[in-house]
This record gives sequence, C-alpha cells and structure tokens, in this order.
Amino acid sequence: PTASDPATTTVPGGPAPPVDPSVVIDEADNCGTPTVAFVSESTDGNPCPETITRIYSVTDSCGNSINVTHLILITDPILPTASNPTAVNVECIDQVPPVNINDVTDEADNCGTPTVAFVSDVSDGLSCPETITRTYSVTDSCGNSINVTQTITINDITPPTASNPTAVNVECIDQVPPVNI
Repeated sequence: PTASDPATTTVPGGPAPPVDPSVVIDEADNCGTPTVAFVSESTDGNPCPETITRIYSVTDSCGNSINVTHLILITDPILPTASNPTAVNVECIDQVPPVNINDVTDEADNCGTPTVAFVSDVSDGLSCPETITRTYSVTDSCGNSINVTQTITINDITPPTASNPTAVNVECIDQVPPVNI
C-alpha cells in the first residue's frame, strides 16, 4: 500500500489531540482500500516545543504494510509574567544599587520558572533629578520573553555644608587678603 506522512500538527499549549487514524488521508492500494491503525507514540521529552511522534500502519488485505509518521508539536504561546521591581530613590550616583536579578520577585510562567536577566541601564541624561531606567528580561523555556523596568531616581535634596572661614584682622585696608576660595 501507499500513504504519505500526515501533515505536522501544531498545538499551542497542549494537550496533544487523541490518536486518530483518519489523519492518514491518502492511503491507497492496488487491491482495495488498506486499513490504517495506530502503532505507537513517543515524545522527545523537550519542554518547548515538545515533539510527539505517532506511527500509524497502513495494511492491505494481503498483509502488506507500511508505516507513516505523524508529528505533533506542543508549543507554548503564553508569555511569562512579572511585575516591575520596586522603584529606588537615592541622593547620590554612588548610592545607585548594583544590578540584582533578585529584584524581580514574582516571575512566573505556565511551563516552569522563567529566567531573569539584566538587559540595560538607561539614563535620561539629566541631573538633579536624574532617572535611570533599569531593564530586566523574563524568559521562559520556550523563548517567550517580556521586559520589566525598575526606575531609579537620583535627586540630591540635602544642602551642602561648610563652616565660616577664620576671621582675619588687619590694620590697614591694603592688608585685606585677596579672595581665596
């Protein structure tokens, strides 16, 4: 008998469809219509995409048989989730906290725990206040990714301090020292 492999079936999010010999649509034989039967199923065990391989036999009335393969891809179209990390306010640039992926505290995904990675720090280029936007990516095992941002504001609101200079006593006006910061 003859038959083609069924077209690959993609299933977003799963589960795989039930076994269905009717996915073999072009079975033929020179001595009548052959019988299609399910033989076996295996998975590659990968999380994304998972590939399920189903084997169907195509058998004619004399016992001649071939196998065809139906591939089923289970994909994950669902993005991971996470909230923006808590904003940070500091007065000086040297107080800006270092990058810390643990600042992203609620990352989640429908297919396991996603990975958090630092992407960039971008300053608005201003001063007093300066705003830095720190971006982290949150990526699941299928490569679906979102970005979350943390706002870091640098705003020096504390006035500077200084003491009055030491008093100077002179007898004549021409003895007044020149300005000296």
